[in-house]
Amino acid sequence: MIASIVAIEEGLAQYVHNYADDRHCLLELLRFLGKHPYTRFSRSAVVHALKNQRVNVERALRYLTANGVVSSDSENKIHLYSLAKDGPERNWALDLAKFDWCQWQVVLKQVESLE
Repeated sequence: MIASIVAIEEGLAQYVHNYADDRHCLLELLRFLGKHPYTRFSRSAVVHALKNQRVNVERALRYLTANGVVSSDSENKIHLYSLAKDGPERNWALDLAKFDWCQWQVVLKQVESLE
């Protein structure tokens, strides 16, 4: 498992490094979507799930949508967000969802070192 963490973090670290806002929120959003890869969520549901970080969640959703990691569609005039169906970023999100608490802390510490 240690080797897979390092491999994931190399690609993920570069991707996260390009994001200028709250990188922890971006990672939490990826992890949340990775835990529910086939579910569509409204913006307010995502904000609530990530402990009401409204501004940071909205920025992260825009970033992930613009980069094709998250797909967005509308139903009854409500925007719904879900993890994209393919791509390496989807695999990163799925792998982040599998991390236990200790592995998650390692990822967060590495992201802090990028700043």
